[in-house]
Amino acid sequence: MKKLMLLMSCVAVMVAMTGCKNDVAREARQIMDEPFKQEREFMKDAIKHRSPDVQKVDIIGNTVVYTHIFDGIIDVKTYTYDGDVCVEAERVYTFPSQMSALRHYRRAVEQAELYDNIQLFNNEVRYDLKDDQHKLETKGLNKEQLKAKFDKQIENAKADMKCCEDKMKDHHKNCR
Repeated sequence: MKKLMLLMSCVAVMVAMTGCKNDVAREARQIMDEPFKQEREFMKDAIKHRSPDVQKVDIIGNTVVYTHIFDGIIDVKTYTYDGDVCVEAERVYTFPSQMSALRHYRRAVEQAELYDNIQLFNNEVRYDLKDDQHKLETKGLNKEQLKAKFDKQIENAKADMKCCEDKMKDHHKNCR
């Protein structure tokens, strides 16, 4: 009976120790996943509220992530850096339907001189930009400079939208 109790105690201690390791590993994973969790929440919110046009750019580790949601399509460009040099660029489109994804996939295949590793998964099209293409887009910019370039594009697009909205309001006032 004593041996059985000793054996059960040892098993209980081992289970408790394993549980502690899992808690530490779980906390580490949660910390590492936090930027991606924030990105997913941003996307869910934008999609939930049917945002007509959302643009966002972030630096996450050694990557610059540019996200653009328009007409129900989510376009995510990821530029991976090694030091101050962009070494890879990937683009992922998520479409509202598999049919629209298939149409985009066919266009990407027709323009294979620009892309590598073109893949279709349900309503998602993923591909890498060829070296010449992503070098053309990054033009020797480091992560911060590329983010600033995208931020400027977003700022200009918002200014254009505001201008158009103001013109439409003026037009509607004059029509009354």
